[in-house]
Amino acid sequence: MKYRLKLYLDTSVLSALFDERNPERKSLTESFFAETKNFEIFISNITIAEIEKTPDKEIKKKMN
Repeated sequence: MKYRLKLYLDTSVLSALFDERNPERKSLTESFFAETKNFEIFISNITIAEIEKTPDKEIKKKMN
């Protein structure tokens, strides 16, 4: 069985996917997410709660 590194993500990483104000940050984050198949990804209950508080319904839907 192949060992995969574990990554714990917070909302700042997730929100970078939708940051239209900073195209470079968004692009780097998209590249990062293209490689997540190589990792075991985790988010905390706190991160989930923060996502639930997101006022933009479209972004919230994409983060879930």
